[in-house]
Amino acid sequence: MPVSDMLQSRLVDMRPSEAEVTRRLLRNLGIVAEKSLRDVASSCETSDATVVRACRAAGFDGFQDLKFHVLRELTGGTELRPPSTGDEFYGRDIAASLLAANPAIPQAALLLRNASRVALSGVGASHGLALVLSDILFTMRKQSLLVLDPHSAAFAFTPPTQGLILIAISHSGESQWPIRTALEARKAQVQSIGLTNEPGSELARSVDVVLTTQTVERPAGSFAIAPRICQLAVLDLLLTHARSRLPPPPPSAKRSRSRSQTTTLPQRHPKPTRP
Repeated sequence: MPVSDMLQSRLVDMRPSEAEVTRRLLRNLGIVAEKSLRDVASSCETSDATVVRACRAAGFDGFQDLKFHVLRELTGGTELRPPSTGDEFYGRDIAASLLAANPAIPQAALLLRNASRVALSGVGASHGLALVLSDILFTMRKQSLLVLDPHSAAFAFTPPTQGLILIAISHSGESQWPIRTALEARKAQVQSIGLTNEPGSELARSVDVVLTTQTVERPAGSFAIAPRICQLAVLDLLLTHARSRLPPPPPSAKRSRSRSQTTTLPQRHPKPTRP
């Protein structure tokens, strides 16, 4: 398995600090081959010990073992990404987020497509994202309900709940209110979609379908713009799939219909001429 795939597959089992180091390494694996442990830790803005723990959580014996596998891929002809200047973070974050969320998009889109009502839960900046999503759902002729407190949660999840789903949003995956609403939805047998940056978080474990972003933390943390841009990109992908219609019929079916239409057209005969 390629090193990048191995790192990506282990994110779900990592602590947040280890997952953050891994996301940074996935942006530029070449730095592992070129730099020392201390230099890599400095570029990731963390400690040497955290980098080593991230390597072990990804299935390697340590940093040197990870470096060996990266170098082996390099010498085997696998192209590594060039060092980032920092100007491409948004583009790389969005691309990585869409790639990470894509496997779960069909299942999430099916839930949303079949739903007639959507409960939305998020606090802080995630609440603002829920407001944006609420407006878009209105254009799709779906009722939306912002679950802000226990009273609105009790109203949303009181039977009958047919046609209802929940979308819970939390960048860290540890915000208590979205987690609580996800657990309430489970009790009410309401299926749920979670949007988070941490696939191993409590929110990810509490929902039926997890859509993960892959944002590298900025100094502002969850209050930076980058996490919201990536969340919007993943939601846009979800909405695009949910709006999609059935595929057109195959060309053979089109040809058969056109033939039948042609045979049923009345034929025009010339008028008889008088003798």
